[in-house]
Amino acid sequence: MKTKQIISTIVIIVTLSLLVLYVYKNIDEFKQLITLHSYYLLPLIFLTFIGLFLNGYILDILLTPFKIKLKTKEKLLLPVLTNFYNYITPFRGGMAARAIYLKKKYKFTYTDFLGATLAVYLLAFFIASLAAIISLLLTKFNLLIFIFLLIIFVTLTLIILISPTFKLTKYNIINKFIRVINDWNLIKKNKPVIYKTFIISLIQLILSTTSVLLCYKVLGIDIEFTKALFIASISSLSIVIAITPGNLGIGDAISVFSANLVGIELTQAVAATIIGRAVGLLLIFIIGPIATYYLLKKNENNT
Repeated sequence: MKTKQIISTIVIIVTLSLLVLYVYKNIDEFKQLITLHSYYLLPLIFLTFIGLFLNGYILDILLTPFKIKLKTKEKLLLPVLTNFYNYITPFRGGMAARAIYLKKKYKFTYTDFLGATLAVYLLAFFIASLAAIISLLLTKFNLLIFIFLLIIFVTLTLIILISPTFKLTKYNIINKFIRVINDWNLIKKNKPVIYKTFIISLIQLILSTTSVLLCYKVLGIDIEFTKALFIASISSLSIVIAITPGNLGIGDAISVFSANLVGIELTQAVAATIIGRAVGLLLIFIIGPIATYYLLKKNENNT
């Protein structure tokens, strides 16, 4: 077993063990939440699916400067494929699957793929960090978390605004990094692309916030929109440390921590996080194999 797989497995085992131990020690509190308002699950599943589709739409927009146009089927299924492989492989293996698909189907180089991915994360993290700062100020202020988020926001702002184009060198390895940076500049110069990506990323954050609200609604708990926004924003930022399949364990722990940070009871936060994770897993593992079959098995290039 490779080192990355070992680390990923250990993290999942430790996290799940702590979760089981916590639930066991607080079983009486969880019993009070056992009555589920299941009618909120359908809109929760619907929003999760819409979020996946928007990921594909963003990818299609960011491929525009590279003269690539995705088919409707690909916009719908590529995000599903990516998430499915993220769950069955550590360290966001779904991104590798997506990169391989685009390479085989459209001759889209891995370097250009990294440049397009960088653009997605820069804009998404920029919006998420700003939203997290605003929601933190409107809920339960924490100076340490505020400073941390402010550093992230300022850094991302500087990268977005100040990113010069570099000339290639005689060193191939360095040139790969330079091409990624230059690809970001190519995308940044296309104002309609940046504008559309920004708007869709904002919509995605709103959908994620609504999903958080629904997870608590399933438990019969009403929380403020600003608290849900903070949880969704921090969860979005946690993707950067996704070393386990589907960010399982780490992402969940961060979601619980962020909820508790803004005044939500720990038991409620754990229960709502479990519901959100369960819905996501159910959806991905139902349609993930279907997306894999139609995009990979039936691809004419035998990707």
